[in-house]
Amino acid sequence: MPATDKLTTKEIMFGVGLIVIFALAMLFVLNSYRNEGEKRSAVISEEGEKDPNHIETFVKLLAVDPVKGDATARLEFIPHGTFAKEDGTLTQNLKLYINSATGKQEHDFQKGKRMNPVEAVINMYDGLVTDYPFDKHSGFLELYFTPSAPTTTSQPQGATGSAATPAERTDTVPTPSTEATPPAPTATTGGEGAKPADEAKKPEDSAAASEEDVSIAVDFYGSIAGYKIEAAKSEESDDNYVGIDMKIARSSTVIFFSVFVMVLMWGVTIAVMFMTLSIFLRGRKIELGMFSFLAALLFAFAAVRNSQPGVPPIGAFSDFISFFWAEVILAMCLLAIIFMWLLRPVAK
Repeated sequence: MPATDKLTTKEIMFGVGLIVIFALAMLFVLNSYRNEGEKRSAVISEEGEKDPNHIETFVKLLAVDPVKGDATARLEFIPHGTFAKEDGTLTQNLKLYINSATGKQEHDFQKGKRMNPVEAVINMYDGLVTDYPFDKHSGFLELYFTPSAPTTTSQPQGATGSAATPAERTDTVPTPSTEATPPAPTATTGGEGAKPADEAKKPEDSAAASEEDVSIAVDFYGSIAGYKIEAAKSEESDDNYVGIDMKIARSSTVIFFSVFVMVLMWGVTIAVMFMTLSIFLRGRKIELGMFSFLAALLFAFAAVRNSQPGVPPIGAFSDFISFFWAEVILAMCLLAIIFMWLLRPVAK
């Protein structure tokens, strides 16, 4: 009977099944990506928003470097209530304290100016980068505000009046009575005599102001490709002090790709081992294409290994599992085939 080009019911069902499986796999991947995106942002502290007079803070993670063991974050601020004017500038001086691993840990914000963003370096601990792709790290960021006293340069008490000329100094000869009796402080309430009394009250007022609490609300954003970042408020946090506990690990896509590369290396290596055994045990003919194939694999594996996202230098956990083994076995198989080709007698 002549062959027909019509599709059978079995072939149609098989094709529909493949399409359904592919569609389900695509939905699973997109759902995984969406879940990772939702975990990258979190509201750390809302207690400060209960007070209408607070500083709203946005912490955005910019970069993560497991090799150096630190992460970089940018902090942006928006004052609310009595801390802000209509144009968004501050109504009083504020000081920010932050546990940055490098750089400044205290930042001053001046009255009448906007609050500029601040970058901080967060120290990462409880993790080894050599455990790639299963390495997990922790980080801690703390911050709080306090009112700061205005920076004013006060003059000495004797410098309030005009300075005496050299002639006046030489002409005026103090008498014994004037030397023994110190000048009595003036008790006037107006004029220049009242300035020392006012200046004596300023330290007390600034000390009282420094004891006031500044409420803060913190939102965290940690969207960095290749990492799964989770942030939570520490137990010591309150409305004016916020500590952020961070957990940083590789994302599920990075782990899947790295495991896939390890399995791929082992699969190709085992196939090369079987090919080499067939040459030795079954007398398979040695072809010149085998040499170029195995030599190319030696360099291709190194390139594939370095193509893994965020992979550290050679010496990671994945290298001990697959890369080192694959390179050694491929090199031994290549040398064995070369010596077999050289030592095998030529057929007459």
